[in-house]
Amino acid sequence: MKTQASNRQRKLLRFFEIPFGPNISAGAAGWHIGWLMADEPSRERWERYLYLTGDFDSTSDQLMPFAPAQLEAVRIPAGWNSEQARSDVAAKIMTEQTPFDFPQPEVHFAGQVFIFTGKFEFGSRKQCQDAVIACGGKAPDSKSVSHDVDYLVIGTQGSPRWKRGSFGNKIENGILARRDFGSPAIISEDHWKSFL
Repeated sequence: MKTQASNRQRKLLRFFEIPFGPNISAGAAGWHIGWLMADEPSRERWERYLYLTGDFDSTSDQLMPFAPAQLEAVRIPAGWNSEQARSDVAAKIMTEQTPFDFPQPEVHFAGQVFIFTGKFEFGSRKQCQDAVIACGGKAPDSKSVSHDVDYLVIGTQGSPRWKRGSFGNKIENGILARRDFGSPAIISEDHWKSFL
């Protein structure tokens, strides 16, 4: 089953007036977004929208109101960037809730990409990766997380308090990729183990 496009993806498509159906997949939306963001003027226009509206919300696929003339007049101050603003959004999410998907999804292994972070009761990270590979999945040694990852698995022995300063880049990047692109699913070690 295809993953549906996230609210954030839909919002970006709306901003650029790209028509899409109600069941657009995350992959199809991602293709359009990749094409749009490869164009520097489009990236700059999206950055101006983000600066003007502060719209880092992913609970809705609707754009925040703005006047086109205001958007064109926006001058982003030196030092501001949407990546830092996005990190602040991730920090806020982490202080208000756990990073895990709710509900946590079924775990499928065949052809799926898994990244591990934290410490695991199951064993070493290598042992976790080997278990995924034995089930037909992929478990690269990558230290980065993007929407190309299907599952980010967080070790049970990680911090019980998810707040800025106690979570790493993998979790932050996973939260932001999930919000913007609909993947990866962020799951607990216990949930992952239950599907082995």
